Amino acid sequence: MPEAVPTTTQVSTEVGPVIIPDLDSFPPTGTPKHAKLSSWDFYRSIGSPQRIVAPMVDQSELAWRILSRRYGSDLVYTPMINAKLFADESSKKKKVKYQEVNFNREFAEEGAASLSLSDSDGADTDRPLFVQFCANDPATLLRAAQVVEDRCDAVDLNLGCPQHIARRGHYGSFLMEDWELIFRLINILHLELKVPVTAKMRVYESMEKTIAYAKVLERAGAQMITVHGRTRVMKGHHTGLADWEKIERVKREVKVPVIANGNVLYPQDWREALERTGADGVMSAEGNLYNPAIFFEAEGSETMFPSNKGFPSITEMAREYLDIVGKLKTPTQSSAIKAHLFRLCRPALEVHRDLREVLGKSRFDSSATGAERVKSYGEFVEELGRRLEADMKDPKWEAKPEPALPGSVSYLTEAGVGGRPVWVPHWLAQPYFRPPLVTDEEKGAGEKEDRKRRVLESTTAKVGEVEGTVKDEGKTNGGARVRSDSAEREVQEARRVDEKRVRVQ
Repeated sequence: MPEAVPTTTQVSTEVGPVIIPDLDSFPPTGTPKHAKLSSWDFYRSIGSPQRIVAPMVDQSELAWRILSRRYGSDLVYTPMINAKLFADESSKKKKVKYQEVNFNREFAEEGAASLSLSDSDGADTDRPLFVQFCANDPATLLRAAQVVEDRCDAVDLNLGCPQHIARRGHYGSFLMEDWELIFRLINILHLELKVPVTAKMRVYESMEKTIAYAKVLERAGAQMITVHGRTRVMKGHHTGLADWEKIERVKREVKVPVIANGNVLYPQDWREALERTGADGVMSAEGNLYNPAIFFEAEGSETMFPSNKGFPSITEMAREYLDIVGKLKTPTQSSAIKAHLFRLCRPALEVHRDLREVLGKSRFDSSATGAERVKSYGEFVEELGRRLEADMKDPKWEAKPEPALPGSVSYLTEAGVGGRPVWVPHWLAQPYFRPPLVTDEEKGAGEKEDRKRRVLESTTAKVGEVEGTVKDEGKTNGGARVRSDSAEREVQEARRVDEKRVRVQ
């Protein structure tokens, strides 16, 4: 069984209708206005993708999509886009800025069939591409989707976001109580769009309700369904293991292609997920962020894969990502670049912690061109690379360190199970494991002090990092403030954590 974040708290997550409605109580699916492929014909037309990168807010942006495709991904989603903001008619200026950040059409690179960025013979591509929206109003969702329908292969409805912002905005998994609304959201896209509609869902505690829910999505017109095998409350420290059995049952019960999502952290996990669930493809989110080559099975270069075990060099992968960012005409948000590098370089930064501040102060220079736009990020990567070269020659790092580096140990499965490595050196991209929650009563005095020190160090850097990012993103367009929703949330969250730390001390 692949590894994931543990959960020790049993919380009832049973939501949705008390009585499962009869499928025939919903309207007929209806006939689309435009001729388009459906179900299996559609799936085959985009190459029958099996290795899929999830929609990730501020993280599955164009540059990262290109990098992921170079290393094995067959299909990639855009970040989740808020349909209301994307189609906001109350402020044309605000709408244009939000669209530029979330799906740039000015440079015609997002959704392009061919992009000449690589020095090699092959051209890059941003297809096949699914654009994901969150919404709670069918008419607004349709207006937003029609903006991008000519630049993508399908439009996906987010029914899985479990975060507090989704609760406030009434979208994502917080629509799970309202099957009638979900039906209307999917059905209007099925009937009116030129491209197919798909959906990404979470499961219920009840197997019966999970299956019935998936059948409603299918009846509404979803031509492909991604099943995240976790309930709505399974997030953060309570993430736990995804339920592959529920995914397998959904696959047996619906007639459209099914994609399995959850428990994919190691390179071999996606094939095990295919076998265990019978799904048609496997989606990775966090696994891809920490190792963008998680789906890569070709023979890689020794420079990129020094151990040739599916775990690429952190610095080589970071250099390639920055090279893509520099060559694209489409700007990449500084918040996205920084978040990617913090995740990708996480194990190395546990050893060279002083470089966290260097990365935190790095900036995307929107006034420059090419590689100069990411010069400060590149300088960070080169310094990290010099240190890791020395580490690779140091006998100290020839074996697993004791104690293990933070985030490198799973608390759910025994080390080495299923051929997964017992230890991956800190200069290679690898999974991250959140430690289990520990109460104050369980902590010793020394551990409490160490925890305070780490929180102080990380939150101070975080506040500076995200506030600096926001300042950078606000320097464009004559001083107009342009920043992503996630950057705004990062600032607020970093401040809250820092304030909480001060109160604790």
